[in-house]
Amino acid sequence: MGFPPRELRDLQLRVRTEQQTPEWKTRYAVRSEAEGTVDEFTHGHGIRRCRYRGQRKAHIQHVLTTVTVNIERLSGLPPA
Repeated sequence: MGFPPRELRDLQLRVRTEQQTPEWKTRYAVRSEAEGTVDEFTHGHGIRRCRYRGQRKAHIQHVLTTVTVNIERLSGLPPA
């Protein structure tokens, strides 16, 4: 086991301090929401494996899955 080079250590420290700023946390919140969406599609709805063969049918499945997820999200919101 060794120590990382000084440049790498300095970069890690700089990035870690930047991650404590409110601006960084705001930007990361957008990113984490998008990553959560991908995770929801792959694990919650099985989007990695298509039921159908062919690009057109796979596209239709993806569009319908997206519609389903949006309906699920909207149903969880309080009425406007």
